[in-house]
Amino acid sequence: MLKDPLTNFWNLRGLQRIFDYAVRPHIYSEDYSLLVFHLLLPEKEYAAFTDRIILACAHFLRSLFSPRDFFCRPSEKTFAIVCVGQRVGEARRLIELLREKTFPCRIKGRPLAVRYKVGGTNILGADHLQVVLERALSAAEKGTFIRV
Repeated sequence: MLKDPLTNFWNLRGLQRIFDYAVRPHIYSEDYSLLVFHLLLPEKEYAAFTDRIILACAHFLRSLFSPRDFFCRPSEKTFAIVCVGQRVGEARRLIELLREKTFPCRIKGRPLAVRYKVGGTNILGADHLQVVLERALSAAEKGTFIRV
């Protein structure tokens, strides 16, 4: 199974297939970057609504990116977007814009702002998925874009 059943985004195995069969063959003719959103889920009060919160975040992410991009959920609290054709400068500006924002969500009729860490990196021809993911997660800790 290559899709996350909750969000219908690609899971980690799907992301690996995308990396091997969609990114690698075209890495020298197209710009690719990986943006990571690590959710900081709310306290215990909302623990029963985790799935609804994750779905709201997934919906919000779909509205931010191009249909050409690949939407992935490699782990429970992490979303990864493989951006196709986005230059490094554009990705940096997007991260700067999103760094202090929150995902909007409504639970029990009350608005909830879900915080997250965001970061990204460009993908090189010699990269392996695990290396790119680690670099993007490291960038998310700092709220930046790591260019290599």
